[in-house]
Amino acid sequence: MSLRELAFPGNNLGEAFNEVKEMFGEAMDGLGEQALGKVLNVAIAEEYKAFIGARYYERTEGRRDWRNGCRKRRLLTAMGEVELTIPRCREASFQPSWLERYQRIEKRLREGIKGMFILGVSTRKVGDVLELLCSARVSASTTSNLAKELDEQVLAFANRRLEDNFPFLFLDGINVTIGHEIGAKHYCLLVAYGIRSDGSRELLAFQKAGSESAAGWRAFLENLVMRGLKGHSLKLIVVDGGKGLWKALGQVFPLVPAQLCWVHKLRNVAGYCPKAHRTKCTAEAKKIMYAKSVAQAASRFRRWRKRWQDKAPKAVACLERDFDKLTAVFSFPKALRSLLRTTNVIERCFREIQRRVRPMGYFRNSASCQRVVYALFAYCNKQWEKQRFHLKTVKKYFNRAA
Repeated sequence: MSLRELAFPGNNLGEAFNEVKEMFGEAMDGLGEQALGKVLNVAIAEEYKAFIGARYYERTEGRRDWRNGCRKRRLLTAMGEVELTIPRCREASFQPSWLERYQRIEKRLREGIKGMFILGVSTRKVGDVLELLCSARVSASTTSNLAKELDEQVLAFANRRLEDNFPFLFLDGINVTIGHEIGAKHYCLLVAYGIRSDGSRELLAFQKAGSESAAGWRAFLENLVMRGLKGHSLKLIVVDGGKGLWKALGQVFPLVPAQLCWVHKLRNVAGYCPKAHRTKCTAEAKKIMYAKSVAQAASRFRRWRKRWQDKAPKAVACLERDFDKLTAVFSFPKALRSLLRTTNVIERCFREIQRRVRPMGYFRNSASCQRVVYALFAYCNKQWEKQRFHLKTVKKYFNRAA
């Protein structure tokens, strides 16, 4: 779009405001601040004329109000800061329809600032980035206030209705540190992730808890049920080794098979191995995970136990104690097992949360924690809606079953 097209000479001021508003929403990277300011002020003048029902000095029966001077206002846009002239009325209050009251930053730029905050740019560095891009700064407090606009979305996400069409459910927790008035305290975020039969996936919920206790997990799971996830379609629930979670599963979803995460269990086994034998003992235990069937897995376990019983008795006892919780995955085809035998799908999201927290050390308060986690989850869910992110192996399995 050229400058000449947006010049708006005096004989062309009757352009429809909708057209101007459409221009405002488009990328105007080729225009200067001055040209953009002129376009926006012409748009305001046209809307004001329609608002009072008359032009300057025009006498008409359709007039609804009279002019009463104007006020200046600055708006930060992606092209820089522009000065707007907002006309006043004698009786009514006029506000351009596309400009929110008290708004000082263009909507597109506001979303960009929130995006930078979510992706880990500190509130102070956001100002540095904008100074390079727009030749204007925003304060750290402005960035924080914009991030607070996510609060309504967080509440809607936490209370939204869930579909009961997930055959696979993954549950895990991540430790976070949240600040308080007199210091910082450790909490656990309980997280649920589901996969549908068409291969689409979704981060379903998260909840702050004091620990991964049975009571905390039960409250979390019952909330999922109350919101619609009854478990009628569930084929398998994949979890870590926390005792509280296993107890809660038995109370809320007693009839759904559960799979203990192999990665978590192998870490535990490695922790019980003497340092001299840790690498070799764990590597051999890992081979059990890749067995073709439950029978072969049991056979490999017995050979492994016989070899390491004397050298690493605690490691052997650790794996033997939960061996029955590690075998549910063998009832599914080999193509699905790499997906279903661990909670790695959630762990990837956890790494992103940890990366986001790293610049600021810890969450300043609970609200900040919820905003950041929600925004990351919403971003992932939006990406996973695309067909190319659907899990083809899951879709193929259920298509064959149908």
